Amino acid sequence: MFLLSLAVAAAIVAYRLSGWDFDWSLFFSSLWNVHPGWLVASIIATYATYVTRAFRWQILLNPLKPIPIGPLIIATVVGFSAIFVLGRPGELVRPLWIARREHTSLTASVATIIVERFFDSVMLILLFGWSLLFVHLPAAADATLRLMKDAAWVMLIGSLFGWSLLFVHLPAAADATLRLMKDAAWVMLIGSIGAIVFMFFFRSNIDRIVGFIRFDRIGRLLRSFSQGLSFLQRGSSLGWILFHSFLTWVLITLQFWTMMLGMNFRFSLEAATLVMVGAALGSIAQVPGIGGGFQAGYVFCMTTFFQVPAEQAIATSLVAWVASYVPTVAMAGYYMISHGLSLKDLRTATAE
Repeated sequence: MFLLSLAVAAAIVAYRLSGWDFDWSLFFSSLWNVHPGWLVASIIATYATYVTRAFRWQILLNPLKPIPIGPLIIATVVGFSAIFVLGRPGELVRPLWIARREHTSLTASVATIIVERFFDSVMLILLFGWSLLFVHLPAAADATLRLMKDAAWVMLIGSLFGWSLLFVHLPAAADATLRLMKDAAWVMLIGSIGAIVFMFFFRSNIDRIVGFIRFDRIGRLLRSFSQGLSFLQRGSSLGWILFHSFLTWVLITLQFWTMMLGMNFRFSLEAATLVMVGAALGSIAQVPGIGGGFQAGYVFCMTTFFQVPAEQAIATSLVAWVASYVPTVAMAGYYMISHGLSLKDLRTATAE
């Protein structure tokens, strides 16, 4: 509740400083006018995503050591709660947790997390293109985004998701609105291409690479890292990873859609996906315990694409953040308390 109050205060202060009128009544009515049933469905979908993520991680870790699915589900929930509480440094908690409890190589475990993020980025780009193709927008926003939808068709026909979005020339007004998303698309496209090229090159040439390393410790670390990429040697493993990545992001999309319905937005699945992509891109900038980037991406999409009043967008962004944040942290907190662990343990692990 403290974090929610802090986020509310920060949002209001930001709008006050910018000199805009703030409709308090709309803000508070949007904050509390929710449908619990849809939010419960959203929470169930959230938990389901951790199960599919754990199955995908199990495939990635299998060349290192076969690990039962139960510990991987727990590690996934604790790891994501660490990201919520500690910010992006919390990404390291999950591989460190499983390395300590299952006695696997930490470096190789980190490699599997990097691979996960690569597949997540690819799925996010595909969902972005799909949502642009089929979403129906208000008339005012439709004129702004018509070129984006045309670009998305080019992306589909050419099987080059992200390409046309990056290079299409937009009118000045639209360009100013979409510059942030184009920059994010550049980062994701370059990062995805670079990651897949690096993974195959590094795994195939690890002996040659280590031969140039004069320090044994660094050479051992590189070999250990390459073990986390062992799934590349088996086509069936890659196929299962793609399947679980697809299933995970279908569940994430359903989670966000039901959450939007719970906040009285009668959005289509495509519209909810577009907002979800914006929030996901924003969450790259993660402020510990508060989020920040998630809410900014959400508010941007709601006000720009769907003409939602700023006060309503801000209020529901806080509800969306809490609906995604609290269930994960609550489950992780229950497990940690029942096993005699604390937040200090996570901070220590991250620092190490």
